Amino acid sequence: MADARRVAVGIRVLTAVVAVLVAAAMIAVAAATSEEGEGTTVLVGTLDSPQIVAVLILLGMIDLAVLVFSLRATRVAARVAVIVARVAATGAVLVAGAGVFLATFPTTIVSPLIDDDGCDTVYLVREENHWLSSSSSLYRMDGLVATSVASISNADGGMPFHEGAYGVSDENGTLRVSAASAGSGVVETVTVPELTGHVPECGLKRPTYQADRPSPTPTAPAPVSMERAEAELERMYAATLAAVPGAVGTDGRAVASSAPTRTTCDRGAAQSALTFAFATEDNAASLEKILATWDAAGYEVDRAIQTDIRFDPITTVTLRIADRSTIDGTIHGTITSGCLSKQEDIR
Repeated sequence: MADARRVAVGIRVLTAVVAVLVAAAMIAVAAATSEEGEGTTVLVGTLDSPQIVAVLILLGMIDLAVLVFSLRATRVAARVAVIVARVAATGAVLVAGAGVFLATFPTTIVSPLIDDDGCDTVYLVREENHWLSSSSSLYRMDGLVATSVASISNADGGMPFHEGAYGVSDENGTLRVSAASAGSGVVETVTVPELTGHVPECGLKRPTYQADRPSPTPTAPAPVSMERAEAELERMYAATLAAVPGAVGTDGRAVASSAPTRTTCDRGAAQSALTFAFATEDNAASLEKILATWDAAGYEVDRAIQTDIRFDPITTVTLRIADRSTIDGTIHGTITSGCLSKQEDIR
């Protein structure tokens, strides 16, 4: 019992410390923003003051929930009060979490502003994407406090500074900043004072801007003729027999090459097929050799129930083969083409 009390006291002390730190951080953010006046924000990474406050509120609600869930009660009324407090604390955490999600949902990127000579200007650019549009804000930094000096809107949602699609030139102590939107190519220009009192870091590189290239229009493949498919079918049948020399048919004689047969499958179209069955000294090993031959020819792999499949979407030639040694001691296979027109051009 004493240990449980010590744990509870420790949790309450810890939550009190966290609460003080969260409150101090919120006061510091508010003070830093109000002292510098309008257009200033605390910038930590990509988070500005409103986003930082939202995160701090969430931390405060989590801290409160930890405290509430550490409470214990013996009386009925007190237990009910604890349950209500836990439900309320849980709801507060969920609401605060939703607030953080909404506050940080836009894609935000912070980039240093580098001039055309590759030197750091000490300005930062914070770009925020809002669905179909975006904004690029230039900030002068003083520690964690950022003061907005200019802003550029991008109607197409691009982030030109992150993409390196901008230029910075020095004109009599003034920096002329020009940014081009990747989608529309529209160039916007703003001027900001050159910051003095620092030694610029040079030799820096910014991303190289490359406009999005239009995707090439795919060219529809030329149709395959029956003659082309049958030639491929016969070639692969010959390769199949070559992979298993000494194979014998169901009549006990050596397997010989044969021609495929055609059947009508649609108006003006026909399908070619060749069926075979043979046995070898080791059917399982022979099947592996046959499949390896088709794989080496570039055929795609598939499998059905107890049947291996190899197919070529271009020539439409398909192999279906199965080892039926336990049934009749042979390997059964069928090589077919798709339903093709004899009038189509040969590829």
